[in-house]
Amino acid sequence: MNLPTQADAVIIGAGAFGLATAWNLSNLGVERVVVLDRFAPGSQTSPRAAGLFKLIQADETRTRVSQLAIETVCSFELRTGVPLAVERSGSLLMARTPEHGRLIEHEAAQSAAWGVELELVDEARARALMPVIEGGGFSAICHIPGDVYIEEPASLIAAWLTALEARGVSVIGHAPVIGITRDDGAVSGVVTPAGAINTPVVVDAAGAWARAVGDLASASVPVCPVRHQLLISEPLAGVQAGQPILRIIDSGVYIRPARGGLMFGGFESDPLPFD
Repeated sequence: MNLPTQADAVIIGAGAFGLATAWNLSNLGVERVVVLDRFAPGSQTSPRAAGLFKLIQADETRTRVSQLAIETVCSFELRTGVPLAVERSGSLLMARTPEHGRLIEHEAAQSAAWGVELELVDEARARALMPVIEGGGFSAICHIPGDVYIEEPASLIAAWLTALEARGVSVIGHAPVIGITRDDGAVSGVVTPAGAINTPVVVDAAGAWARAVGDLASASVPVCPVRHQLLISEPLAGVQAGQPILRIIDSGVYIRPARGGLMFGGFESDPLPFD
């Protein structure tokens, strides 16, 4: 392993966030950017994600970030020269209880004020968009045509790695950071088993390990990973890639087309944490 001894910025974590950060720093003119990961780059949680991008958020800041994220992946080839397949499917945000219906109406109103294109639709329109919907009695349904998904999340990692290689950014796997050095309270470098890198900037993009990385610099990172599970069915008749993502908020479930079938994911009210 050939580690540089100097860098303008070191990013810890070579998942989607770390690789995107490396690209943006390089775009801003930071010349010596190094990405380190204790495992193979892009091999941990990022390729196991659901690949969903969602415009309706609880506040304006996260809405702006979501708008930027969707713009980034949809114009990925234009920005980087590397192709990336993105399904511009749109989504349906759905509720079956009056309480959750009012929540959708509230979030739709504020999101529209922040520039999100959306429309409240009836059940017939929702079934026309996504024929797998069965049953009835929905209290509110919102169609958001700008939502997208990436069929295979690992393809985003591969695209970032290709773009960074062309840019000359170093992405080094199997290089765990075991120490972060400081000088007069400011970060001065990182330590790995293969040597140290002097740098004035360290970015903690370690995902599930973000809190442990923060501890190396005596920084409190209030993050705790929790278990989340998803299932992809066998191919199903009538399911097509361009059909919208479904989000049923009263049950905490999302559904999207995946590999000719459907992906199902559910958020638990009391998930299992892993510190």
